[in-house]
Amino acid sequence: MSGRRRAFEASAALALGAASAVATVPLARMTMTAITDSTEVFLVRGTAAWSGTERRSAMIRWINVETVGPLVSESARIGEVPDWAEPAPPADVRLVRAAAVGIGWPLPLIAAAWRADRGDEVFPPPAERDTSGESPKEAVRRTLDGDPKATRTLLVPQAIADALLLALPWWLLLRGISWMRARRFARAVTPPG
Repeated sequence: MSGRRRAFEASAALALGAASAVATVPLARMTMTAITDSTEVFLVRGTAAWSGTERRSAMIRWINVETVGPLVSESARIGEVPDWAEPAPPADVRLVRAAAVGIGWPLPLIAAAWRADRGDEVFPPPAERDTSGESPKEAVRRTLDGDPKATRTLLVPQAIADALLLALPWWLLLRGISWMRARRFARAVTPPG
């Protein structure tokens, strides 16, 4: 097999892997259901303490936190969330809600974040009332529909990793097809007897 053919297979597999990775974003929207299982999140950043929940499905990761009051003195960093979900420090002692959603598989490709510091803002919902599992669905809808209050981020390193990982099955498929074609061609060229 020529090097040109192998380069074509690798390029085609990468293109198909990238397309597959991108396709997980609208697929997440089409297959959304309420995510009822949650884990508690507790973060300390400087003098700000945050409490809330995290919900996950195959293609959606939702983190919703709110401040629980300022600490008297600076504290060590407690708790971890992905960089795209890290809440910004509150400007003052008011109650601040922050939420983020990551969409994609196996790693999030895009993320969106919201922040609310007024009681009349309905999204993100207060963390203690975010129990129905419907908020991640709403976050995905708002992200993909262009919510002007969302801060969207394309997660390039994760997108590259997803494309490479999803290229592997495509490459194996293309290699298998090439192998079968070469075998069939070899059989057709071999003289009988």
